[in-house]
Amino acid sequence: MISASALALGLASLTAGVASAGDRTVTRTLTFTSTVTSVGTELNELPGDVVYGWNHLTGKTRWGKRSASLDFLGDVDYVDGSGPFGGFVTVTHRNGTQLAWRVSGESVSPPGPGTQDATFTGTVRVIGGSGRFTGATGTGTMTGSRSASLGGAVTLTFTVTVTRPAA
Repeated sequence: MISASALALGLASLTAGVASAGDRTVTRTLTFTSTVTSVGTELNELPGDVVYGWNHLTGKTRWGKRSASLDFLGDVDYVDGSGPFGGFVTVTHRNGTQLAWRVSGESVSPPGPGTQDATFTGTVRVIGGSGRFTGATGTGTMTGSRSASLGGAVTLTFTVTVTRPAA
């Protein structure tokens, strides 16, 4: 049988290992705003104004004070221009560092046929990064709008709270 003092000593040792200097992290909230344009789509249409498929969008953004690119590989499942969407976003800093996340959201278009004048809201889950962002985690939100039909330019804002290992 293990004594209470031996158990306490073991737990204290385990806790000290978890809180070591090598386990420090940095948490920061980043905002990326971009107008992205479609560079490729595979959209299918069915009767009843059903549109589904994928869309590859790219654009420029800022990462802090530096320029960056934003790449969005998205999927849609719309009826009358509204419905769920999802996908993956990768932001690449000018120095090559990347941060990637999964987005899941909802598009809303005015009633009637077509997909123009849509607004977007969604949630973000960071899936990783490179450079100083290797091992990054986090969550956030996405908002956006599109005045043209599906495949047209989209203005998006991602606000992401990222936790990464300290340098």
